[in-house]
Amino acid sequence: AVDSMSSEQWVLGVHTLMPALLKNSKVFSETILRDSKGMLPPYCICMGDNRRVRATVKLFDKGSATILNDLLLKNDGNPGRVCVAVGTYKGTPVVVFEHQMGGPAAEILVREMIADDIMTKEFSHGNTKFKSDAKYVIRVGSAAGINCRDAGSKDFRAPEIHAYDCVVASHQVGISCADYSALSGSVNTFDRSTKGKVEEQLKKMGYEFKNGWPVLRLDEKFSQQLKKHIKSTMETENKDRAEGKKLGTVHLLGNVSKDSLYAENVEEDFIALRRDADVGISEMEFATIARLGGHKNMLGDNVKTAMAACVLGTIPGDSFADLDKSVSNMVTKSALIGSLEALHEISLAHRENGSQKRKMMAAVCEPEKRLAKAAVNGSMIGPAA
Repeated sequence: AVDSMSSEQWVLGVHTLMPALLKNSKVFSETILRDSKGMLPPYCICMGDNRRVRATVKLFDKGSATILNDLLLKNDGNPGRVCVAVGTYKGTPVVVFEHQMGGPAAEILVREMIADDIMTKEFSHGNTKFKSDAKYVIRVGSAAGINCRDAGSKDFRAPEIHAYDCVVASHQVGISCADYSALSGSVNTFDRSTKGKVEEQLKKMGYEFKNGWPVLRLDEKFSQQLKKHIKSTMETENKDRAEGKKLGTVHLLGNVSKDSLYAENVEEDFIALRRDADVGISEMEFATIARLGGHKNMLGDNVKTAMAACVLGTIPGDSFADLDKSVSNMVTKSALIGSLEALHEISLAHRENGSQKRKMMAAVCEPEKRLAKAAVNGSMIGPAA
């Protein structure tokens, strides 16, 4: 086994369509990847469901979107295991891809997509060149909200989380079993003799240890930009929604990832995380995505990770609540639009074409038009996707 932490190699398999696409100039020349010779732009959104990827392309600039799987199939190529789409949003090149469910799948797929020979920080599109300071990765999905008892209780922590809220991650608490296995090199779940080695590696990646938990603080500016744009989009949408159909509130809180979707029987453990570590949501993939970003940063390739999750239920209580999908879908749609707006705003500082930059600056923060035009289908929300 290769010790990926001590090696400068970013070890890859071939699990997406990208390795095949990069060898097929005829195909990638039909997309926004033409001038980058098939390489992906440094602005990306990932999610657990291929249907959500296909819905997201409806938010792209008219005529810019390509679902790469479909294009490769049309040209008798290898469509890979997961859905990948590219396009522009207000002129900003974006890749959207499926990371599937759970840490192990996310590690395989995100690791491949952000690799140096797959994604570039210097991306050309038409007359504009983008020189990014980092690869920006946003996970958009769903999660269970975590509260700390009822208001008035001595253990209560504000804000209280409700279904239909959206939580942007401020920090990641804990790692997944997939992360521990990757860092330790051990396949024995019960073997913790390598704990010291794993702790040392996590510290090199920027983690701090608090009360026995590894904690990774995310880029504050990135998270705040994401929150700002999602909040604006949700507030715009709420202007025309009837009472009882309103979208919730946007919060900035920590996340904890679990390896099992059903690991919520011991509610006291989650309540303690809200009380002691300011953890407001729990899902399944972001621990691994954040850790991959930290690993890349340690190797000198700057990657900034963020997450926006629609709350589908709460702990304590019912983490799988019976929801109005028309409302929860719109929360996720708002998170997608807010993510695209954040990536667009970030990209403005990376553009080399001055006239194009001024034009794009005028387009910032217009989520109303996207909400009016985009028709996102009802499959956008799936449990813990």
